[in-house]
Amino acid sequence: MKNIILRFDAKTRHAGVSALITILVLASILAGNLVIGTLDVQADLTPKKLYSLTDETRSLLDRLDADVEILALYAPGEEPESIMEAVEEYERAAPSVTVRLVDPDREPALVARYADGEEPVRPGSFIVESKGNFRVIPAMDLYDLSYNQQGQPQVTGQKVEQRITAAIAYVTSGRIPRIYEIVGHRESPLADLGYGPILEQANFASGTISLVRDGVPEDASLLTLIGPRGDLSEAEARILNTWLEEGDGRLMVALDLTEQPLPNLYGLLAAWDIEVRHGLVLETRSSRLIAEFGDNPFVFAPYLSDHDTVAPLAEAQLDPIFQATLGFRRTSAEQRRLDYAPLLSSSEDSRLRTDLTSEQSGNPAPIPGDESGPIDIAVAVSERNPDTYEPDGAVVVALGSASTLGGLGFLGQIKANADLVMNLVNWAVADESVVNVPSKSLFRLPLRIDTVSAIVYFVLTVVVIPLAGLIAGLVIYLRRRNA
Repeated sequence: MKNIILRFDAKTRHAGVSALITILVLASILAGNLVIGTLDVQADLTPKKLYSLTDETRSLLDRLDADVEILALYAPGEEPESIMEAVEEYERAAPSVTVRLVDPDREPALVARYADGEEPVRPGSFIVESKGNFRVIPAMDLYDLSYNQQGQPQVTGQKVEQRITAAIAYVTSGRIPRIYEIVGHRESPLADLGYGPILEQANFASGTISLVRDGVPEDASLLTLIGPRGDLSEAEARILNTWLEEGDGRLMVALDLTEQPLPNLYGLLAAWDIEVRHGLVLETRSSRLIAEFGDNPFVFAPYLSDHDTVAPLAEAQLDPIFQATLGFRRTSAEQRRLDYAPLLSSSEDSRLRTDLTSEQSGNPAPIPGDESGPIDIAVAVSERNPDTYEPDGAVVVALGSASTLGGLGFLGQIKANADLVMNLVNWAVADESVVNVPSKSLFRLPLRIDTVSAIVYFVLTVVVIPLAGLIAGLVIYLRRRNA
């Protein structure tokens, strides 16, 4: 029998090496998948980080000093995966938090303990409990809803983290800071501007007071004066100033332009180093104007400072929009005990228009009486300890456009403006029992491609890439044929 001799030429060896490399790569991929499959590794790749907790929530969880239980009222197999995934992130982030699925049909007695009077706790709700305190979160409160022209609801956002975090903050502290809105001067309270539900969800209770009749309640965490059309009386200004000085009070004022200045209110703010500049800020820098308003110079996006209250807006790339806003600046007194901080400002190209009665008052071109920018349109003042120079005492916040807070015409309420207000409220109150976690939008803008871009993409995908592949294949074929 003849011996069979195998001879390997260069082509055969090359093919063998290629096959061996392919087998090794496939084996590595298979082994890698097996190893990764045994690991509990997850990544939130959603654009709005729907299943990730914000830094504020994680900070709250790090401070927990008691166990927290979250009950999800669903029949087995009926719990929505997207909601449960977000809620279970709390359990993964903090060992003191447990999440438990409760079937309301099998445990009616347990669920009945959390009923509010005759109103039952419905399936799909969440119950957060700690230290004998609890809060029930109905299923519909986990979503942002809007309505189309036919009146049909549409889900536009998810508020799971917002509601769960606020509930944890409440049940672990047992406190609900109270905001009182000053009335009696034709104001527009925050509750009337659509902030009632937002304040409630952030663990605030709100009410209204008349300074002359009620004075300042002892449980007031913050007083607000939003869009007054009339001035404070001298007695009211004294009450507020005394409360700020002696009680470490917190006051937030939002102004609108009135026909005449408000001397008592302006004088109160001046006592806290805030000078009101009675006129409208006119912005001429085109990059700050709003196209939807025809580049109206009285409607613009101000610049953000680096203050803690507006830093989250900068990180989220959200621009507040102000219209018909007054300006502020620090008084010449510059009291050492007060820290004056601009929050929002116009550009260096802006002006303050003080003459609003002449025929040219709406003209963007300079007219006599204009004051040059930049101009502060939102400021915060905090009292400092004279020894340590650290914030310690009263806080005053002033905004130059109260009407903006409620919304801008067809654009409705501006998210950045709402976030700004809540950031300011939280900063002024400075209470760990309140949180401000924004809802996470599910809205998706369609991809818009202009004509030039469409032509470029067409040429690349239909002509250039296929042609490049054809040429590369032809070159490889010819090289191998001639080898």
